[in-house]
Amino acid sequence: MASAVWGSAPWWGPPPPAPARPLTDIDFCSGAQLQELTQLIQELGVQESWSEGPKPGPDLLQAKDFVFSLLGLVHRRDLRFPPQAELLLLRGGIREGSLDLGPAPLGPYARGPHYDASFTLLVPVLSLDGTGQELQPDVGSCYAWLFLPEQVRGTSVREAWQDCLGPPVPGGRDSIHPAQSKETPKDPQISVDQLHGDVTEAEAHESLEKSPSNVSVPELPQQDVTGVDFPSPLKKTNGDVTKAADVSPVPQPSEAREAWPTLCPAQVAAWFFASLAAVAESLFPVPGAPRLVHAARHAGVTTILLATPGPPRRLLLFDLIPVVSVAGWPQEARSHSWAGPLASESSSFYLVPGGGGTERPGASRWQLCFARQELALKTRIPVPLLQAHAAAQALLRPLVTGTRVAAPYLLRTLLYWACERLPALYLARPENAGACCLGLLDELGRVLEAGTLPHYFLSGQKLGAGDGAASLLRALALLRRDPARALRAAVEEAKAARKGGGLAGVGGGAH
Repeated sequence: MASAVWGSAPWWGPPPPAPARPLTDIDFCSGAQLQELTQLIQELGVQESWSEGPKPGPDLLQAKDFVFSLLGLVHRRDLRFPPQAELLLLRGGIREGSLDLGPAPLGPYARGPHYDASFTLLVPVLSLDGTGQELQPDVGSCYAWLFLPEQVRGTSVREAWQDCLGPPVPGGRDSIHPAQSKETPKDPQISVDQLHGDVTEAEAHESLEKSPSNVSVPELPQQDVTGVDFPSPLKKTNGDVTKAADVSPVPQPSEAREAWPTLCPAQVAAWFFASLAAVAESLFPVPGAPRLVHAARHAGVTTILLATPGPPRRLLLFDLIPVVSVAGWPQEARSHSWAGPLASESSSFYLVPGGGGTERPGASRWQLCFARQELALKTRIPVPLLQAHAAAQALLRPLVTGTRVAAPYLLRTLLYWACERLPALYLARPENAGACCLGLLDELGRVLEAGTLPHYFLSGQKLGAGDGAASLLRALALLRRDPARALRAAVEEAKAARKGGGLAGVGGGAH
């Protein structure tokens, strides 16, 4: 009997050759194999798991407890700082796009030479119920003015915040012009540090460091937290959110709003840093506790570096931001159908000291921030896409160090837009992580070229790329020529951070 054939080969012979892999398995721009890129992205995720996993290590928990205790000491020094607040802790610093502060000078910090992992902590100093007249939006922007009445529940709020007040805003809701803020009060300039021998800061900032005269400049001096007994009203973290009782909302007063002065975010940030610096100067070493080795203010952000006792010893960066918590949801904010209904506790937003720096005329405006909603959205994003975004941020990190470009948060916003535009099944397939990473970088390049990106939460508003967008676009084009090499470098950087070190060995000193 004649045997059946498959072409010219018998049916029991070898199978026919597999069809050629589609061209989508190769990056057209660089010629890199997407399978290799995906494997590198997954390896990067494994190496980063020590700081981003669901169960952080004891050194990270100890550092967080240190920061919460430090804020408790600040409250004992200045009662304007709320005794009980709901802190929001985010993985990743503002230089990794944790939230939107606009193009602002954020210091020369670079992961590897200066720190091993970073976090952002939003610290509410006031709370509003969102129904009063205290908040006045700046029409056509992402900013708002915050007015302070004379008294709230018999307490003179205006007198308490006298050193942080700005002038009233002329005009009503239909005719709003940016208010010129008062000159920011200058804290004592203890030193302008240089974090590494070959790194200098282009923007002036305030810093706190106590150092013996025989310590070399590149090495960061050390401070430690005291072990004195003090109350701990700021409760410990549970996941990404530190929960405690809410601050009492500000009631609606009867005084005419037009006569109220504004609360200036630039001066609030200066007060926050001065209060923390005063507490830090009084600390003394405690064996086995984290050590505060650096504190500085950049625009509206107070950045501190903590050295953990180890082993392994690590340097952790915390960006502390004084914010105003507002209950409710802005009328111009949009909903997000792809994510489904979010938890009711996310129906609030923040006012942060943004606006591109405290030296500009619009510095008395607060910037609207939706960090709580972003935290809720993150839980709905497929894991492969989150890995792709983390890899893209790792590639972007060395390109934006020391610049005023808002690219890290622009990249995060592109992540949300991708969830609306692309099928969920595509984003959830692990083998597509490489293509998603390249897609995010390509989209970022187009945004840098255009100069703006639609705001994800505020309809009709735009996010600006910043003054250095053109130079970053050129650097991004060079990176895109060989993404595999850049990813391999990011994996090695993550391995070094996993082992710890940061500034260890710089200047011949130990932490």
